[in-house]
Amino acid sequence: MEKLKKFKKSMIIGTAILVIISILGITAFSAGRNGSANNVPHTILSKAELVNSISVSGNIESQNAQNVYSTLNYPVKEIYASVGDQVVAGDALAKLDTASLEMDIAQQRSTLNNSQKTSAIDLENKKRIYQNTKSQYENGLNSELISAESSVKTAEADLQTKKTTYENNKALFEAGAISKQEFSQSETNYTVALTTYNKAVASLKSTKAKVEQDIKTAEANFKNAEANYNNDSQKIALQKLEKNLADSVIKAPVDGTVTAVYAVVGSPGNGLLFVIEDTKNLMVTTYVKEYDAGKVYPGQKVTIKSDATGDKILNGEVVKISPASTKNTAGETITSSTVEFETEVAILDHDPKFKIGMNTRLNIILEKKADVYAVPYDAVTVNSNGQNIVYVISDENGKKIVKELIVEKGMETDLYTEISGKGLSDGVIVVNDAASVKPGDVVNLQTAKR
Repeated sequence: MEKLKKFKKSMIIGTAILVIISILGITAFSAGRNGSANNVPHTILSKAELVNSISVSGNIESQNAQNVYSTLNYPVKEIYASVGDQVVAGDALAKLDTASLEMDIAQQRSTLNNSQKTSAIDLENKKRIYQNTKSQYENGLNSELISAESSVKTAEADLQTKKTTYENNKALFEAGAISKQEFSQSETNYTVALTTYNKAVASLKSTKAKVEQDIKTAEANFKNAEANYNNDSQKIALQKLEKNLADSVIKAPVDGTVTAVYAVVGSPGNGLLFVIEDTKNLMVTTYVKEYDAGKVYPGQKVTIKSDATGDKILNGEVVKISPASTKNTAGETITSSTVEFETEVAILDHDPKFKIGMNTRLNIILEKKADVYAVPYDAVTVNSNGQNIVYVISDENGKKIVKELIVEKGMETDLYTEISGKGLSDGVIVVNDAASVKPGDVVNLQTAKR
């Protein structure tokens, strides 16, 4: 049965590594379906650890890297840190030249003090005017209202007198006791008194409305003066300048090692000035192909090697795999044939030989089994009954005979398959390619040339 081939590397590790076993254990034998000799590889069974992994690569990075920036454009005056220096959070790295900034701060403080004095005086005046206006109105002491109310009372008394005279003269006129001229005069006097009263009432109403509006105006002026007094814009401007002065001393935001210095004395201090990295807690950023992305998840163990450190292996662990494939500079998902998912691997072991920026090779462990029998992928096939089988070499009467042996398949890697079942034990010889022989073939085992 033809097997599909995959493209990732697999490892076989254990008491006897299967890769080595498959090399050292391969022998040639004479197999004759037509009597001719054919060299067919085989494997001598031995328990081992079978590992299925994904091979990727990436560069060593710090788990905690911090770029130190400044937004201030003042020139760099002094630099205190160099590449390789160990720093702790709060250590001074550099200082900017703030002579002009300090003059700006002094000027802003003077402006703020003068403004506060002026606004305090204005606030006190507006407050007094408002309170006086309101108090006079509420306590009946407003001179305009007093005058208007007095006019109404005077007009009202005169109206009442003129009305009484008019009503009396009307009765006398109708009785013929007074002349028409005398009656008409009392009528005219009453009409004039009524008009004067109505005007006095209207004037009182108008005066009251004016006084109430004066109170509202005084209150608005008071609140405006209060707002001006409490206006923090100049204070905030001063605070910004003072913050810039504090920020002119560039400090380390985290503990770590200075790995880059971009600050230059005399040059503007805005932009990237330093890079601080934790050189003990390292990680590798790598990229997993689309085919393997579904098999990788946080917590999986990883083995890590570097050309700079030879065969030394460090342990790692997957800590993150991106939920989306890599994107281009425009933030758009890359839809080319090579779709990859960014993956972060923490390096669990500390070794000073592993340095930031080194190239590494990683094996992400997908599955691992110890103490199992494993054979090459093509050694397992299916018989006419649909059962998984391998072909083993049996020694009968001095002859090497090919026999069928029913097995159960277990874990699979790209190159090897775990098998189990009756008849399997250390030393059993299994044909590597089941398609190369058939049951009953007689073979003569010979050691293969290496």
